[in-house]
Amino acid sequence: MLKKNLTKIKKENRVRFYLNDDLIEKSICDPQQTLLDFLRIDQNLKGTKEGCAEGDCGACTVLIGKVNKDNKVSYRTANSCIVFLPSIDSSHLITVDGLSKGFEDLHPVQEAMVKNSGAQCGFCTPGFVMSMYGLFLKTKKPTKAQILNSIQGNLCRCTGYGPIISAAEDLSKSFFCSNDFLLKNNKKWAVKLTDLIKNNPNEKEKNPNYSIPKSTKELKEVLHQQENSTIVAGSTDVGLWVNKQFKKIRPIVFINQIDELKYIKIYKDKISLGSLVTYSDFQDFVTKYFPNLKEYINRIGGDQIRNMGTIGGNIANGSPIGDIAPLFLALGAKMKIMGKETTRKINVENFFIEYGLQSINPREYIHDFEIPNPKTKPFDFMAYKVSKRRYEDISTITGAFFYEKKLNNKRNVRFAFGGMAGIPKRSKSLENLFKQKIESDFDENNIEMAIKNDFQPLTDCRATSLYRQRVAENLFKKFSYFVKYI
Repeated sequence: MLKKNLTKIKKENRVRFYLNDDLIEKSICDPQQTLLDFLRIDQNLKGTKEGCAEGDCGACTVLIGKVNKDNKVSYRTANSCIVFLPSIDSSHLITVDGLSKGFEDLHPVQEAMVKNSGAQCGFCTPGFVMSMYGLFLKTKKPTKAQILNSIQGNLCRCTGYGPIISAAEDLSKSFFCSNDFLLKNNKKWAVKLTDLIKNNPNEKEKNPNYSIPKSTKELKEVLHQQENSTIVAGSTDVGLWVNKQFKKIRPIVFINQIDELKYIKIYKDKISLGSLVTYSDFQDFVTKYFPNLKEYINRIGGDQIRNMGTIGGNIANGSPIGDIAPLFLALGAKMKIMGKETTRKINVENFFIEYGLQSINPREYIHDFEIPNPKTKPFDFMAYKVSKRRYEDISTITGAFFYEKKLNNKRNVRFAFGGMAGIPKRSKSLENLFKQKIESDFDENNIEMAIKNDFQPLTDCRATSLYRQRVAENLFKKFSYFVKYI
């Protein structure tokens, strides 16, 4: 009996990664186990805290390092409360417990927090420390705006943010990146992680509960064989299904190891975006090509969410308040959907059928998106997000507006809203109004009736139907005012 059990253990799939300095090889019984539970329960590492369990408060912040295309390890913050353990296969996980060697040997970030009285109850402090550390791994001399952005996803209820910001500002004057233990040993960790990727003992093993494909070829095969799989990329939404709705999801296909889907390619007339491009990478990209969108993307969660969430996941989710969908609808984006036996390209607006229903079957996945290149085909594009909190909040309503002036004063426009219906949707009546009228002809009644022709806004805990109607009108007016003076 014992021999049979040992044989069974050997054949189980294992997730392998480094936790601080230690190699972890763990057989996965429950693919929904969160990284936070693994740290606190399995490893007895209690520095990482659980606050909201939905990726909002940042108390559970950790760093996840992965080998990038330059063969270096790139470390990014993440909410361990909503990251599932199989997602970090072949990664380097850094927790607050790994930063220091006890009370007498604090890490410079921790020392700065102590010096500036950056902690009272201390519950949120580990998360702030990890977020600040993640910032200094990327930026030697961060500006105050960068500091604020880095702790955007961290909540403090008693200390107040002043001392915490002061700690980061002091650190920017004295923190020498060349002496940091992660940066000094980056090549060593790149070799170790690459070795984990190349020597994967699970390649020929199958697990009915989960899989971690490393290529699109493997992904197609997995989806073809396992009917009704749930694809998980950054788990910024699926994590809440588990933590808040207590859903049991089987089988799970973790796709965040597929580097083929993490590209941004610039062509003369278009830009191609792989579906696993994160919000953070997308934000870096729009800063150059769509500068008006920088602040819009900056309002999607905090750094921890932007580092993990993907544009493909945001679209695939089908949420009527997803932040990316209105942008792609207004840009006239196309998307490629693939399976083992299918490849098709559709307009993103045709992907959304009705609430909870999208034009994709369980054996398919979203491969990439195409949007126009504003550098070679100039147009104006604006997007606005309205929410109860300015940052770190889901949308109440979003509006995106595309405007291209053609010859003979003709106008090519696309206007899209999120939060106004069961799906994100274009307002074609408003588009027609804009094409037919000049700015001076717009009046309250024209705008109101055009939007009412396309939407019957719902009332929920975030806003009333009337509020959504009025906000949509005002977003259009804001865009029209912008166009009038360009």
